[in-house]
Amino acid sequence: MTSQPDAPPLVVAVILTWNDLDMTSRCIDSLHETAYPRTQIVVVDNGTVPPSCPVLKERYPDIEPVQLDRNTGFTGGCNRGLERAMELGADYILLLNNDTIVHPDAIGHVVEEMEARPDVGMASALVLLPGDDRIVQFHQGVIDRDVARHMHPGEAVPVSEAHRATVEVEFAPACSVFFRPAALQEVGLFDESLFTNWEDYDLCCRMVDAGWKIITVGRAEVIHAHGQTTGRASPFITYYFNRNRMICLFRYGRPSQILLRSPHILRTFYWQLRGQGLSNWPAHRAMAKGLLHFALGVRGEGNAPKQRRDRVVRQETS
Repeated sequence: MTSQPDAPPLVVAVILTWNDLDMTSRCIDSLHETAYPRTQIVVVDNGTVPPSCPVLKERYPDIEPVQLDRNTGFTGGCNRGLERAMELGADYILLLNNDTIVHPDAIGHVVEEMEARPDVGMASALVLLPGDDRIVQFHQGVIDRDVARHMHPGEAVPVSEAHRATVEVEFAPACSVFFRPAALQEVGLFDESLFTNWEDYDLCCRMVDAGWKIITVGRAEVIHAHGQTTGRASPFITYYFNRNRMICLFRYGRPSQILLRSPHILRTFYWQLRGQGLSNWPAHRAMAKGLLHFALGVRGEGNAPKQRRDRVVRQETS
């Protein structure tokens, strides 16, 4: 399917879901309320048991279901959706976590900016936390490749006029991101050897290195309930966070600078231990396992801990 000369660009929204019909339904509902006139919705079920696509297709006959028979990780699930969106002739692809709610005007604002900027390969909306306080979760992203870190200036504060600008960034989170298909065709999709975590960092580095621009469109809003599927610091996520951070560090960092800044890198591991709670041994074992598997060259799904939710731990204080 291709755009007619007078038709607006086709936006195909891709929603990845796993074991949560309610959140996915709310996300689809928000897309059905969009003011943008030309959209399609692809829903990828990443191996839910029993499969959720038949239920969602009955509930929403207009969606394009992609039912996977096993969990292929965030990277694999997203890639199957991105591939289907390109097959449908998308002019732009909006990749969404199922725990997002898209503002009715968001798609139109981003498409307008990307139409005016053919050098833009990726674009993020202004991402907000749930709640009436309208707290910013993401506005700008800056990458420090020599320690494998991305910083987010302007987050954790209420929305202000300063957040409304469209700005060039180095990083955009995969929870809610627009792609130009030509950019994906040039640089490739998510790296499935990562399975989950740091896949957006890796793709952003490849986009920038290929000469594509990344922007945040502050007039567009998406609400994201971060960490609803697996938890923010579960052993499962902790394993991939640490293994994949090291992969990205040595993939994109400069060896001389990695050595020079190694004391800072080591301190970040200590800060992570403190943040998890010093008695949170399941998470600490997952961190050690992830680092060991990085060194051993274990990639893909690996052998991550099965515990996907956070433990409630007492936060130690000094």
